[in-house]
Amino acid sequence: MKFTHLNEEQRYQIEARLASGKTAAQIAVALGVHRSTIYRELARGYVRGRYEAATAQVRAHRRRAKSAANHPTKAGSVWTTVRACLRQEWSPQQISGRLRLTETGPGAVAVSHQAIYDWLRREKVGLRSRLRHHCPQDPWRVSSGGLPAGRPSIRKRPPEVKAREQAGHWEGDTIRGRSAHHCLVTLVERKSLYTRLSRPLRKQATTVAKAVRHALGSLPALSLTLDNGSEFAAYTAMGLPVFFADPGRPRQRARNENTNGLIRQYIPKNARLAMISAQRIRRIEQRLNNRPRKTLGYRTPREVLFNLPPTPVAVRG
Repeated sequence: MKFTHLNEEQRYQIEARLASGKTAAQIAVALGVHRSTIYRELARGYVRGRYEAATAQVRAHRRRAKSAANHPTKAGSVWTTVRACLRQEWSPQQISGRLRLTETGPGAVAVSHQAIYDWLRREKVGLRSRLRHHCPQDPWRVSSGGLPAGRPSIRKRPPEVKAREQAGHWEGDTIRGRSAHHCLVTLVERKSLYTRLSRPLRKQATTVAKAVRHALGSLPALSLTLDNGSEFAAYTAMGLPVFFADPGRPRQRARNENTNGLIRQYIPKNARLAMISAQRIRRIEQRLNNRPRKTLGYRTPREVLFNLPPTPVAVRG
């Protein structure tokens, strides 16, 4: 069955059938709608412990009038903001959540992520290429090997690292482009998702260790969890406690792995890293740290790490 909007007659039928003792599932079958439609309608239409069709109908009209798709005067400005956010590679879900967080008051207009997708298909504004493309991923690789000798195991990390309640615990990895000789160090703070990127550098242990120290030098840094790549062999020179994930277990560094996927939106796998300027790296870093994230309640990593209040959506080029 399809999800659908209910009309006034159906709402009065719901009220009558509830009074006769029918369940939500039975009402859904009788009206020919999905039972989730009935559950949502009941949640929206309860007044003093019982469902009232008249009140539910009034509330439905209010929601429809507030929708960005039907708003008589605000729709243009909303889509201008949506267009600007898409140019910053925000997803429709991030845009919708951020607007709900920051745009409040009588004149605020809500826009759902589905409405943004529909608008993209309907208007053909040429911004769909800004959306991140999802491809089926291979299953996680399983390895029977153990940690290289001498490397501290992730299993020895203090409990507060796993809790993600304290800022300063980082995850790290490297990504590479066309050449196997150059890499980019990626560091992600576990609580805030704040990201630091190194400039493109030679894939050598001492060079990578220096890049980590430089990237975290001015930020809270209490621990670092790394992948088992040989480029991290000089981990003792990084200046903070370092732990290594189990081989073949990228989920143990899930936040770093996910962020690497976001970085690939800007730096594809066949890119020539040596040709990428430090200015471009800083711009990518800035985009990631000022992008609202669902897991942060649509706050940005920068706001969470530095305990800043959320600000209204800024229209940038």
